[in-house]
Amino acid sequence: MESQPARAKVIPRMIVRTVASLCLMTCVGWGWAQVSTEAAQLLERARNVLGGPALTNLKTYREVTTNIYYLPDGKEESRIVTLLLIDFANSRVRLELYDPESVNGSNPIPLALQQYSPQESFFWSRETSLRPLPKDQREILRSSLYTGWLGLKYGSSNRERANVAQGSLRNQTGQLLTVSTQGWVSTYLFNADGLLLGERLNIPGIGESITFFSNYRVVQGVRLPQKWENFVGGVLAARGEVIEVEINPIFTDTDFFKPVR
Repeated sequence: MESQPARAKVIPRMIVRTVASLCLMTCVGWGWAQVSTEAAQLLERARNVLGGPALTNLKTYREVTTNIYYLPDGKEESRIVTLLLIDFANSRVRLELYDPESVNGSNPIPLALQQYSPQESFFWSRETSLRPLPKDQREILRSSLYTGWLGLKYGSSNRERANVAQGSLRNQTGQLLTVSTQGWVSTYLFNADGLLLGERLNIPGIGESITFFSNYRVVQGVRLPQKWENFVGGVLAARGEVIEVEINPIFTDTDFFKPVR
């Protein structure tokens, strides 16, 4: 186990890396406007491939994931288990980080957590007091409502801009769709059947980030990826595997509680 001083340094870094690999989003200016017909059709097709009405009607989502982080030389740096709660109806997102050795206990306590809502956003860890979530991290966490495979729940609705082109992400080729939603910009890669293969984003202070999705399975009508790989600056940065997922769980304020200190 890490010493407390060592963990105090690791946890803030893991929070930033976890949020970045989770959302991987930035806003950029585009030279074209509106949603092209081809882009609208591909967005609808992609939504149907991932579950159609079941995905569209997704109101809440709960996911437990094992995350492995790598050093630039390819060696494993650390492992963290995350709990992600997304409440689309109330625009709330919560991310909790756990030591993998603690999650099998009867009452595991998170090492750290972040929460976003339109009313209040905050950060907490065992080594620090409760504090407001910095603006950049707040916005990245907010983007979880609109990006990634979950962002395809909106289909072609309420998109600011979208355009399609042939292209590739690293060594995978297909249709590239760049779409803006609520000010967040994402470039998706789809195969010939309209299945999401990957996503490219540019993160301020980090650079180009590419995430690939794989091992899809159907849960309550929603087809979701069980594994992902994230490359930053062309180098493998993290891998993740979903170990538990719930579609439309019932959330209460207890799930989104605010620590007292």
